[in-house]
Amino acid sequence: MNDFSITTRLAWAAAHGGMESPLVNEYKKPFIWRRLLETFLGGLRLCASEDVPAYVYVLQIMLFSVIPLVTVLFMLLEYHGKASLSQAVFISGAIDFLYCLLLQIIAYYLRSQKSKTGDTAQVHIASDEEVLEFDSPLGPKTWAFLIREKRLRGGILIHSLVVGLVGGCSVYYVRPSTVDHLQLPWVASLGFVIPGILTVGAGIWPLVGGSPPEPATFHPLSWDLPALSRPAHMMTCVLIHFITSHNPGIFWLHPIDGIFHLIFATAPILWLLGILPPIDAYILWFLEQWLVLVLGGSATSSTRRLVAQVILGTLTLLVTAVLPNFPALMIFAACRGFVLSVDLGWMISSLLSPRVSLITGFSGKYEETLPSLPNHTSLRRVTCQREATLVICLLVAVAGMSLAAHLPHLAWYNDVDSLTIAAMLNGSSVATVELPPRPALFQAPARAVVGVSVVVVAAVMVLINETQKVYLLGLLRNPVFSAATYLHASSTFLHILTQLLYIGCPLLSLIMVHQAVSAEAHLQMAVPHQTFSYLLFTIPVARIMRQIWQFPHASYLQLSFYYLVGVAGGTGGGAWTRILPPSTPPAARLLVISLGYLWGLRVLRGLSTVLLFLLTPFTEKKQKSSINFFLLGVNLALLPIVLGVVILSAVLSAPLLPVFTLPVFLLGFPRPLRFWSYPVGRASNSCRDSVYYEQLTPHVVCALHYMQQSGALGITEPGEHFLLRWEDRFMWVQILESGFTYQYYSVKGLELQETSCHTAEASRVDASFSRAFDADDTSVNKGVVSVLFNPHAFHTLTPLTTFSAVGYSDTRNVLTGVIDSPDTLGIVRDYFHKALLYIVMSYVINRSPASMRGSEEGKNVDKSGKKGKSRQQSSKNQEHLKNLPKMDRKIEHHLDDGRESQFTPDSDSIRGHTPSNTRRPSHSSWHSQNGRGSRLAWVDDHRPVPIARTGDTPPPAVGWNDDEDPLGSDGETINLQGMTRNSRRDRPTLSSSQRTHENASLENITQANRQVNFIPGLMYDSSSDDSEENSNLHIKGKGIYKQGVRHRGGGGSAKVNLRVLSLPEPPRAPPIYESPLSSALAPPPDWIADLPFDPEVIDDVQDAFPHAWFKFLLNTFGNAYVEKLDSTLSSSHNHSVPLNNTSAPHRSKASGTSQTSDSSASSSSSSGRAPGGDKDIYVQRMQYDETLEESYRLLAGTCHLSVLGNDPLPPSPTQVSRTFTGDLPWSTALEWLSARPQLHAFTLQAYRIGVKLALDHTLIGGMTGWAELQATLDDYTHNWYLGPDTSPSPSPPTRPLLSSSPLVPRPLLASSLFHEENGLPQSWAEAVRTEMPNLFSLGYNSVKGVHTSHLLTLGEAKVWVGRLGGEAVRGLWASLVAELLYLTNDDDERYSIQAHPVLLRNLTIQAADPPLGYPIFSSPPLRLAPPWISATYQQVQASSGSH
Repeated sequence: MNDFSITTRLAWAAAHGGMESPLVNEYKKPFIWRRLLETFLGGLRLCASEDVPAYVYVLQIMLFSVIPLVTVLFMLLEYHGKASLSQAVFISGAIDFLYCLLLQIIAYYLRSQKSKTGDTAQVHIASDEEVLEFDSPLGPKTWAFLIREKRLRGGILIHSLVVGLVGGCSVYYVRPSTVDHLQLPWVASLGFVIPGILTVGAGIWPLVGGSPPEPATFHPLSWDLPALSRPAHMMTCVLIHFITSHNPGIFWLHPIDGIFHLIFATAPILWLLGILPPIDAYILWFLEQWLVLVLGGSATSSTRRLVAQVILGTLTLLVTAVLPNFPALMIFAACRGFVLSVDLGWMISSLLSPRVSLITGFSGKYEETLPSLPNHTSLRRVTCQREATLVICLLVAVAGMSLAAHLPHLAWYNDVDSLTIAAMLNGSSVATVELPPRPALFQAPARAVVGVSVVVVAAVMVLINETQKVYLLGLLRNPVFSAATYLHASSTFLHILTQLLYIGCPLLSLIMVHQAVSAEAHLQMAVPHQTFSYLLFTIPVARIMRQIWQFPHASYLQLSFYYLVGVAGGTGGGAWTRILPPSTPPAARLLVISLGYLWGLRVLRGLSTVLLFLLTPFTEKKQKSSINFFLLGVNLALLPIVLGVVILSAVLSAPLLPVFTLPVFLLGFPRPLRFWSYPVGRASNSCRDSVYYEQLTPHVVCALHYMQQSGALGITEPGEHFLLRWEDRFMWVQILESGFTYQYYSVKGLELQETSCHTAEASRVDASFSRAFDADDTSVNKGVVSVLFNPHAFHTLTPLTTFSAVGYSDTRNVLTGVIDSPDTLGIVRDYFHKALLYIVMSYVINRSPASMRGSEEGKNVDKSGKKGKSRQQSSKNQEHLKNLPKMDRKIEHHLDDGRESQFTPDSDSIRGHTPSNTRRPSHSSWHSQNGRGSRLAWVDDHRPVPIARTGDTPPPAVGWNDDEDPLGSDGETINLQGMTRNSRRDRPTLSSSQRTHENASLENITQANRQVNFIPGLMYDSSSDDSEENSNLHIKGKGIYKQGVRHRGGGGSAKVNLRVLSLPEPPRAPPIYESPLSSALAPPPDWIADLPFDPEVIDDVQDAFPHAWFKFLLNTFGNAYVEKLDSTLSSSHNHSVPLNNTSAPHRSKASGTSQTSDSSASSSSSSGRAPGGDKDIYVQRMQYDETLEESYRLLAGTCHLSVLGNDPLPPSPTQVSRTFTGDLPWSTALEWLSARPQLHAFTLQAYRIGVKLALDHTLIGGMTGWAELQATLDDYTHNWYLGPDTSPSPSPPTRPLLSSSPLVPRPLLASSLFHEENGLPQSWAEAVRTEMPNLFSLGYNSVKGVHTSHLLTLGEAKVWVGRLGGEAVRGLWASLVAELLYLTNDDDERYSIQAHPVLLRNLTIQAADPPLGYPIFSSPPLRLAPPWISATYQQVQASSGSH
């Protein structure tokens, strides 16, 4: 103590100044002292408040003392022989039960008399003090304070029974005679009894008066379960003593019993320090330790998996223990160990049904399927089938090797068994028995060959692992790291070698275990069967047989050490006899090595954590404080205690808790290795940045698992933590569970908004990674130390390796001087028009039958390929348009609203046939006051329209013959929809040829055009009527009325009814076009119907129409349409597969042909060329179709006015930004546009593309030609998402709902359905999830008053991987739990959450589970199999395609 005093004085002499951040706020200290006292006394509130009467304290002490006094009384009676032990136990237990039950009933009755107008307890807001009210010693408020109310009435009886059980067992356990076997003096025995009495009172009182606040909190429990924690600890001590007293021959149980006596005596202090776990953590921790230490398994990723594996492992262990002979035990244990090391629960649920979750803890929502593949093939099931195949093959190999190792030697085993029994009967030592000659497999030469092989392969394995790390053993720089990284990236040799070791190591280990255990089988046979000792001797055999598969690499190192120790001891095994008793079986020796390896690693990590906490305050300038020297002196003076705490932490698998994150270490309460009580991935503080981690996680975790399988991460085990750095993002990865063919990971994403603490620690992490992986950069690595050694060796983060992963690079810029430039604002509208024309034409052309076959084939596109190769070739495949509805080409050629024409007798009227849902544009929409008439020709227009040529091509020849009646009974009348009618009153039917070729190609169109010539500008009527007016053609102007019209051409003729009607407000049918190809490229008719603007308003923006660009698009899409159509027809003819028959939304009016004509057209179309002449003629004719041009002019002008208005001036930057995000003010025109969700989505997309093109024009220059513009637009429509980065694009605002106004349609829902149908991302987050190659958004910083841009680019980038100190992480989390949940110290400026660049304290607290931590992303347990087993979409698709 002199050294301690000197160190203390020196520390305080050097002190100057205090800590910058307080540990605990001043107002919290009185509350904390009261809470500590209440915890120590088991719930007695002796310092509850200053206003508590004295009789309340007296009543508490009296009620509390009854059970300890009863225990002392019956202990004395038993000690003096007045009562037997059994009588004392049962009578004291009965008295305790009755006392607790009576007290609870009295308290319940008195509390029920409480006045309804008053509260028992209140809180004084100013002082944060609990204000209590009392009435009298027997008043309801007083007893509500003394005995807290149970949440369940049944808890009164249950708790009373537990009180009786624990009270009676306390008499049995606290007696002085229970420590006689420890050979302690009388004073020491008395020192156990007196504190034991206090433990009885403090442990039982929570069942009576209510559970106190506990520092050890794992999960918020209900139903008064926390009160059972202390009785569970006491009963554990009693149970250990009971087992020891009934098995006195097991020598190692006696020291364990002594340890538990010490725990019982010091239990109040342990409860106060939070060392003993609550009952929920206690049960789970015990099950996990049973699984790991006894059964040889792994810590699990969920509670359900833990319980299932413990039950299955324990049952099979009991089966192993009852096997009749040694060979059967070895064979069954070998097969059992392998089977239990694989993920049986996952395999069963995958093979049976994705909804089976009883064993695995997972449900069908994590099922991966590929809907485009036959029978919805599941990747999970394919992976499981491959894994099951491997498991079955290896199981056969294990069983065969085990049978071959033991069955041929049954006679030798019988001889050994006989000699062992004889030695036991004679009382001689079994270790000295002379065995008969061993079989060749078990002799020293064979064992030496296998042992040397194990040692050599283990050395190769370690060498491969270390050469893939940037630092050897975390200290020395690896000179071959760059070469190893290049070899790893360019070749699979290293991965194949490691996987061969991964499978070969367990098989070689299995042979060595069989040799080692069987060579000294007499030591295993020395214990009588079906006894508890035999079960204990069976556990090491079963455990080592499982561990060589569960942890193959670690087991390989342990077996190497076992062989080297045996070699060092000579042939007689002298080394083992000096370490363990001579009769110890080889399996028990392997168990000792395994536990030593496990606990030794934990001790080393714990010591490194202690050194890290002690030294960093002196190495980091910002961490220096006056108290650091004092704490260092305390730790040096109490070094044996600190070492003891570290060792206990390793043995119990409990966290090493630094109080307030200072170098003052306590033992945290034991808990499961995954640390948190809630299911993994249950909650996170999600924000808009969470989606980036969601996209990045699959790529990163698969690559990390690949590195782990290759050995780049070293020998890993459950509970390890890794920190990954991808540009500005931190990913926290934890290994939850490990097995032979699987591993479970947990991935968390930390916040991207960098605070000062976050920045300080992130900078240190970046510096550490840069020094490690940028070794050639002299600006980073300076000096010999940085070049040869790890300059951050004493750091919780150790860099390991690096790999590439696909993710989004984030770029944010300020657009000042760009978006507000007049040049930029002036060209937004021009690019908007061009983009709109391109998008609409792309949409129309992809609805044509030419692309239908391609879309059908596109349904089988690989889902993962859509993210990879299909994205790169999206300019050719047009992936985002493949799911759009397609247009059929039928023999009738006219435009309608997309529904098939239905003819009924009722429709044959003077009005003519018009589809019921055809919209009628207003009269003013088609005639301008300035004299510019519309060039659109409409069917059944009620206004007379002059017959005039509408194109620049010569008009078709029209033969007029007044003598022939087109409605004569001798001819067949064919209406313009291709329907044949034998009778004017009959319902129209399709001819057989027409049904076969109603999806006809351009050849069919041409054949029909040869039979019925188009008259541009003339209205065609598809209906017929009995009245004579139906056959009249009315031409306004000269008053001339022609009675019949016959069209001549080709090889036949057809009669067409032509007339102009003037009827009040008839519904309009679609316009007609001069060329059949024009109808294929025309916009849907409802997009140009019922326009909300007058013609003069539309004419004002007609000058902005890009005429030359429009002609270029017509030529490009027209040629593409014809080529696709011919190739589709050729493919259909060759495979005898007709095209799909769906309703065509675009048709041009033409008369049909007869059945014979259809047959000839079909035969001519099979040749693959247009029978009417060169295809260029049709494209040229389509280009000169003014009706088509006028349709697009009206469409572009209407969309322009609906979105931008009729202001001729350039828009403002704010207007551009708001329009880009879809924030548009409501208007009638916008309501019209929003009623057409497809057109509304295309308009917004075109405007966003126009803004992006305008910005590009200003920054990098304009386009050099139409071809470049087309390529750019194709790239923007396929590989870019343009929209707001905050939330899904807002729908156009709707008109306020007034009482006189009809309900407004819901454009948001319609737009959402449209995007879902067409596979387009609906929001920024969805675009990130689907891995759109580029994303762009505009924003406005209201604080700085500047416009900004946000750009995401998908690509590969380096991911830096570092291993975190697991003990430091768990210690910081344990300190966080105690500080927040028990001390309620939630000050934002407290010391324990300040930045610590070495411990990474702030990042570690962020990674804690909510509500204590705040990760923005948290994944469920992710299961990964070896890469050569895991199925991919490409493999499954290729396999299904080959079949």
